Amino acid sequence: MAFHAENSEISSVVLPAKVLIHFEVVDGKLSRGVDFLYLLTITFENPGYNNSQGNVEITWKAPTDDLENLELNFGRLELGEALSFDSVVDDGFNNAFKLTRSSLGWMENAMSDVTKRLSVLVSSTALRLFNRLKLPFPGYVLVHGPRGSGKTALTRAAAKYFEDHQEILAHIIYMDCSKLAIGKAKETRQAIEESISEALLHSPSIIIFDDLDNVISVSSDPQVSQSSSSSDSLVRYLTDILDEYKDKSRNACGYGPIALMASVQSLQSLPQELTSSGRFDFHVELRALAIPEREALLKHQVEEHKLQCSEEVISEIASKCDGYDAYDLGILVDRAVHAAASRFVLPSACLNSVNPTLVKEDFLKALHDFLPVAMRDLRKYAPDGNNGGWEDVGGLNEAVTIIKETLELPSKYPNVFTKAPVRMRSNILLYGPPGCGKTHIVRVAAAACSLRFISVKGPELLNKYIGSSEQSVRDFFAKAAAAAPCLLFFDEFDSIAPQRGTHSAGVSDRVVNQQFLTELDGVETLTGVFVFAATSKPQLIDAALLRPGRFDRLVFCDFPRWDERVEILKVHSRTVSLASDASLEDVASLTEGFTGADLAAIITDAGLAAVHEVLDSRQDGIPEREPCISKELLMSVAMKARPSTPADDKSGYDKEFGEFVSSRKSLSTKARESKGKKVTLA
Repeated sequence: MAFHAENSEISSVVLPAKVLIHFEVVDGKLSRGVDFLYLLTITFENPGYNNSQGNVEITWKAPTDDLENLELNFGRLELGEALSFDSVVDDGFNNAFKLTRSSLGWMENAMSDVTKRLSVLVSSTALRLFNRLKLPFPGYVLVHGPRGSGKTALTRAAAKYFEDHQEILAHIIYMDCSKLAIGKAKETRQAIEESISEALLHSPSIIIFDDLDNVISVSSDPQVSQSSSSSDSLVRYLTDILDEYKDKSRNACGYGPIALMASVQSLQSLPQELTSSGRFDFHVELRALAIPEREALLKHQVEEHKLQCSEEVISEIASKCDGYDAYDLGILVDRAVHAAASRFVLPSACLNSVNPTLVKEDFLKALHDFLPVAMRDLRKYAPDGNNGGWEDVGGLNEAVTIIKETLELPSKYPNVFTKAPVRMRSNILLYGPPGCGKTHIVRVAAAACSLRFISVKGPELLNKYIGSSEQSVRDFFAKAAAAAPCLLFFDEFDSIAPQRGTHSAGVSDRVVNQQFLTELDGVETLTGVFVFAATSKPQLIDAALLRPGRFDRLVFCDFPRWDERVEILKVHSRTVSLASDASLEDVASLTEGFTGADLAAIITDAGLAAVHEVLDSRQDGIPEREPCISKELLMSVAMKARPSTPADDKSGYDKEFGEFVSSRKSLSTKARESKGKKVTLA
C-alpha cells in the first residue's frame, strides 16, 4: 500500500490496531516532521537530513485497518487518494518536546545526572543484567525545585534525547498532573493505568509525571483529610504498580524496560513511600542559577527568538538578575523584545537582512518594575537619596561595624572571599532591651546593601500540627535561597528557639532539633543568604544555636549613651522643621534611660504639637505658617516624656545580659581548657 504526500512517497503494510508500523519515507523536500497515530520509525532518505530517524504520528479519528473507511481529522481519505500535508495534524506534545540536550547547556550538570540514570532504566541489556545477577533495580528519577526553575524543560529534553537516540528510540508518555488534579481520583488512577499499559506495549518507554505533587502530596492539616485520603489511595496504587512491574520483570514475563520521571516543587511534598529506595529515589535538585548559568540561558533565549545580542550585554544583564529562575529570564527576554519592537519595525531595520539586535537599553527597560516569581511576596528596601542607608541609624556604632563587615565585605571583595579556606560568618544574633533598634538596624542593613528582605515573627512559625512548624522553617530558608542575595530575619527569636526540654508543647523542641540546626549547619551552604535574629531574652535561647557555625556572632544593642541619643534625635529630626535655637543636646541630657523608640516618639510628639499650634493660630486669625518645633515646645515635650522601660526593669535587663555574657565567656574558657586533656575512667 502506498500513499503520496506531495513529493514524498510513503510505503507501508497495514496491520491491525495497536501494532507498530514501519514506514519508509522518500522525501525530496520535506521541511517538517509528520505526526502519526502510532509511534513509528521514519527514515528520511535525504542527504540534507543525514539519514536521520525520527518518531512521527498521523492522527486518525479512530484506529482502523478498514482502508475504505479510513478518515482523518481534516478530511476523508479514499483508497488511492493522495495524502496532502493539510491532512496532517500537529501535536502540541511533540512541539513542546523540541527542547534538546544541547539547548539546555545552562543546566548541563542536572541533565547529565538524569540521562545517566535513564540510560540504565531504558536499557534492555541492563534489565537482563540485573535479572541475571539478581541485583536490585535502580529507582526512578525525581526532579525537584521551585516553580519556574526548569523542571519541565529538563524532563522533556532528557526524554527527547532518548526518543531520538538511534539505539533506543524510546516511546515518550507525558502526563500533566496539574490537569489531572482537576478531575476525580478515579479518573487520575485510570489515566495512570493507561499510561503504564501504553509504556509496556511500546517499551522501551519513558513516562513523565509533571507536577506529581498536584495529585499526590503530603499534608499535616487534618482539614484536608478528604483530599489526603484520595492522595493516599493513589500512592498505594502507584507503589503497587511499580513493585508489580519490577517483580514481573525479574520473573521474565516479557516486559521491556520502562523509566519514570517525576517533577515536584519540594521533596517533602511527596510521601516517603514514593521516595524510598527502588522507587523515586534518584533525586535531582534544580538550585538557584549562578551567573554563568544565567548567561547561558539568556543567550539561548535570545537565539530562540532569532535575535542577536553582544556577549558583554548578556554578561552584564546576567549579573543583575540575582534570584531569577529559568521562567523569569524567559519573561525578561520577552519584555526586552517588546521594548525593542518599535525599533525593529523601522524602515532601516526592515531593509537590513541581519537578525535584529537587542541592546542594553532594551534589557534595562525590561528590568524596570519587573519582579521575579520568587520575590513577588518579598520586600526590598532600597536607599532613596539620603534616606534608606546607614545614615538612618543613630548610635549603635559597634553593631553597624560588625554588620557591615558581614554583609558588605564579601560583595566588595568576592574574589578574596571565594578563595578563603574558611566558612564565612553570615549569621548574627542581635540582643538587647526592647526598643533599642534591633529590628530597625536590620531593615537599614537590607536597604544599604540592596538585599531582599524576609522578616519572620517568631510566633508565625509555630503550629500545633506535627510537621507544620518544621515545614514552615524549611519553606522560609528555601524562599531565601531562591531570592539570594537575601537577608532572612527572625524577630522574637526566643519564642521559637527556647532551650529544649522547657517548652510544654514540644513544638519548639522539634523546630530547634529538626530544622534550625539542620538549616544552619546545612550540608549545602546557603550561598548569598544571611540569617539574622533578634531577641530581648538571649538567655532563653537554646545553647546549641549559639555555637560556632550557627549564630556565633552576638551583637549587643544597649540603651543609648548621651552621644548616641544625640545621633538618634538628629536622625529622626531630619524630616521635621526644627527651630535654630532648639537644642537636641539638651533633650539628650534629659532622656537618660530612654530607648531609641522613646526618642523617636519625642520628635513625633513635638512635631504633632507644632501642627496643633498652627491650627490654633489659624482660628485666631493669625496668617498661616509652616509648622516648626520651637525650643520651648521641644523641651516641654521632652520633660513630659517617660521612658518605656522602668528603672527596675532596666536593672533587670542589665543583670540578665551581664549573666548571659559571663556564661558565654565561661563556656569558651571551659572549652579551651578541655582541649588536650586526657580522658580517663578514673
